[in-house]
Amino acid sequence: MSGFILGVDVGTTSVKAVLLAADSRTVAASQALPTAADISDNSGIKAKEQDAGRIIAALNRCVSQLPRDKLQHVSRIGLSGQMHGVLFWKAKNVCDWSNEDFFTAGDTSQLITWQDGRCSRDFLSTLPKPDSHLSVATGFGCATIFWYMKHRPEFLEEFTVAGTIQDYVVSMLCGLERCVMTPQNAASWGFFNTAANRWNDDISQHKHLSPADLLHAS
Repeated sequence: MSGFILGVDVGTTSVKAVLLAADSRTVAASQALPTAADISDNSGIKAKEQDAGRIIAALNRCVSQLPRDKLQHVSRIGLSGQMHGVLFWKAKNVCDWSNEDFFTAGDTSQLITWQDGRCSRDFLSTLPKPDSHLSVATGFGCATIFWYMKHRPEFLEEFTVAGTIQDYVVSMLCGLERCVMTPQNAASWGFFNTAANRWNDDISQHKHLSPADLLHAS
């Protein structure tokens, strides 16, 4: 049997998986499932969050519905997902692979999505001006981290890594203790210069901790 490429999309409302024949790029099989991961918000801060464990469980189910004989011949994996949002996790407990067929999410926060509305215009106006082709908006990863730095700094002390939900999946699949973020995902967080391929230096001088202290872009 020829090899296959597994494509995965971790979206806002659903996860999708597709198997492509590596030689012809034709679709051999595909699946899609809703994540049903939204968390009700009673905080009054316009939070929009999702349960990361439910997202990973939906991803496991989605991939498991693809033909096993073809999955055994996957040579490459392509991954995409919802941008802007941020998930926090502990590097030493990224996930549990004790079940060989599935992985279970480790110590993570809820996923704060791109639809989050906790960062008001007044709050955003207090942040450094980004050196980026994108302005910073509520729901952007860096803005959310700055919000936690101001309003709930003890929350950040529980975690050592931050990234998008798809970055978390990459860390699980590759056994990484840090986040490896593509320039596209980094740009979606704000405060990232795509021309220089680096985070803005001045955010590290904003207060005592910056979003860059929690992540790595590569």
